Amino acid sequence: MFRYSDQRMAKQIVAHDWSGTAIGAPDGWPPALRTILDLMMSSKFPMFAAWGPDLIFLYNDAYAPMLGAKEPTALGRPFSEVWSDIWVDILPLVEGALAGRATWMEDLPLVMHRSGYPEQTYWTFSYSAAHDDSGAIAGMFCACQETTGRVESERTLKQREETLAEAVTYQRTLLDEKDILLAEVNHRVKNSLQLVVSALNLQSRRVTDAATKVAFEQAITRVKAITSVHERLYKSASPLVVEMPSYLDGLVADLVDGSELQDRIAVECDHIELKTERAIPIALIVNELITNVLKYAYPPGRPGPVTLKLKASEGGLIVLSVSDEGTGMSSTTTTGGLGTRLIDTMAGQLGGTIDRQIDERGYSVSVTFPKEEV
Repeated sequence: MFRYSDQRMAKQIVAHDWSGTAIGAPDGWPPALRTILDLMMSSKFPMFAAWGPDLIFLYNDAYAPMLGAKEPTALGRPFSEVWSDIWVDILPLVEGALAGRATWMEDLPLVMHRSGYPEQTYWTFSYSAAHDDSGAIAGMFCACQETTGRVESERTLKQREETLAEAVTYQRTLLDEKDILLAEVNHRVKNSLQLVVSALNLQSRRVTDAATKVAFEQAITRVKAITSVHERLYKSASPLVVEMPSYLDGLVADLVDGSELQDRIAVECDHIELKTERAIPIALIVNELITNVLKYAYPPGRPGPVTLKLKASEGGLIVLSVSDEGTGMSSTTTTGGLGTRLIDTMAGQLGGTIDRQIDERGYSVSVTFPKEEV
């Protein structure tokens, strides 16, 4: 009967008892219906036809699994009985197809009872009119695909993406709050250090001994150097990282303000960012070295060039150096004092080594320390 009679459903259609249906035995089916059935049996895509006044249900092998528990008794029954559980949902589409209006539905949600319980499913399909030999509409034809697995997978993926997006948003909120708190900590540390500077200034005014007064002034500049780090962090976009070029420019400008060297000092700094715990030792080292230059490098009225450098070097190292061309420095002013011990201590905190050079060309100090990722 069928060109593709080896298909399971082709054999079942031939063996089925059609005597109780309006379409009768297969031997009397019109060529138009046989052509539709040949098309269905030859395809691996799920298809069915509903033929005659009762829309008798016929389907191919690929469609059979979609019926679930309905499958053994679905063949030859009216379409409305086979899918009575979704009939209200699909009736307008069936009526449209029987009126000659083809329909296309994509991922249509349908609650089916094909396995003995309500089941949310999704379908992509097309209903179209099926014509008899005279050209009249005698039923309908459907090519369909269940998309439940894909829709649920996409929905699960979307939910996971939304959950991940919420988690990322929450994490960003925490990070923003952390940055705000760290900025506030830096602000408060800066204010506390400024109070220390104010207290030292007040005490310094009462001191009459020249050496003690100098000691107070040195202490004040050291505290100011630390204060400037926290002030920079408070104003920075990152409360944990100091941008060294702008920081050193500001620190040096404060140190040489009003001195003869303010127009003779050059700051050369690579684009280097350092964490707070590394920026503070550098601030103290620079404070000591620049202060020494102001005191000892050049005779009064004869200022000369001074260069401060912070450069990335080979092997993951950073080199901090201060050099001048003056003649005022000597070994007695560069060794043994509190400032020298402070520089040595800060270099040790950086894990660095110190090199001091004194000759006829002037004086230079360099501190080489390992770079640390921020």
